[in-house]
Amino acid sequence: MLKRAMVILTSLAAITGGAVMVAPAASAAGFGCAGSQIDVYPVTDADNGAVLSNIFLYYDASTGKNCASNVRTSAGGAGTAARISVSIWADGGSAVTDNGIYSQYAGPVSVQAAGKCINVKAITYASGGRYGLVQRNGHCG
Repeated sequence: MLKRAMVILTSLAAITGGAVMVAPAASAAGFGCAGSQIDVYPVTDADNGAVLSNIFLYYDASTGKNCASNVRTSAGGAGTAARISVSIWADGGSAVTDNGIYSQYAGPVSVQAAGKCINVKAITYASGGRYGLVQRNGHCG
């Protein structure tokens, strides 16, 4: 399948003179969140600072919902199943969490938060007992 996709892309490049557009890896549809990306927070290894994953945060103005996904990087073992989580909550509200053994990302999780401050938290475990934890409070909009 990958080989077929490469043949098609190569053919398109030849036809269009090399102008082939590829969607960015961090598109909202890719992680199940609707709306526009409003922030990215790296989740770094507690020992060496390597970025194990990134929290992608979105806001959908039509629904007033904020949404987050925690997406593994290659340094965080993308493609290899391990524990990963993401939580989101509005100030004064309860957290919505996705916590499991995933090879690519945790989430999406969303909360109704129009006009409120939101908070996100993520934990990513990688090989060799490495892990990263980040919590960002007070993203207000």
